[in-house]
Amino acid sequence: MPDNPARALAEKGIRSTGKTVRVFFAIWPDNAAQEQMAGLATRLRLDPLCGGRKTKGDNIHLTLVFVGEVDAVGLQTLLEAGNKIGNAGTGGFDFVIDAIRYWKHNQIVYATTDKAPQRLTDLVSALQGALSAAGFFLEQRPYIPHITLMKRASCRIVPKLPEPVVWRVREWMLVKSEQTSDGSVYTPIHRWSLGGVI
Repeated sequence: MPDNPARALAEKGIRSTGKTVRVFFAIWPDNAAQEQMAGLATRLRLDPLCGGRKTKGDNIHLTLVFVGEVDAVGLQTLLEAGNKIGNAGTGGFDFVIDAIRYWKHNQIVYATTDKAPQRLTDLVSALQGALSAAGFFLEQRPYIPHITLMKRASCRIVPKLPEPVVWRVREWMLVKSEQTSDGSVYTPIHRWSLGGVI
């Protein structure tokens, strides 16, 4: 895991060409949690009470901070900010997903928790503070941890989660988002471990 921002960008083929990329900080589920949530998205799509377009299993994630369009210089700044937080020694944690909810206004069904882990909110706060200090303008609204399972959904009744999903969080990352004819494609640019374990 290189600490050199320029090297990290070069490894991903991102150079100072004046072009921008769309990025965000996120955590990805471990294999067990990903399988459970992908299965849940499939069941939701087939449920007659709550149809829509399911999220692909590989795309299931929890956004920490959405940044938006940045150039190569901005990406270097993001990596430097991430390195400062990543080297602070924050420990890993378990994220227990215990509810399914529906945002009618934007037609999204998502998985969430009624009690976010303190280490998750600490990580988000540290990222928001570091990015604001570096000159990035972020959304000014309370952080609600949510994992999108369905888009363009129309739910008469939101199904209950059969059982909690325990997601072992041991790393976080900066991710590039690209729109293709097959939907969104997410590519990790750099990863940071939590508690020294990946």
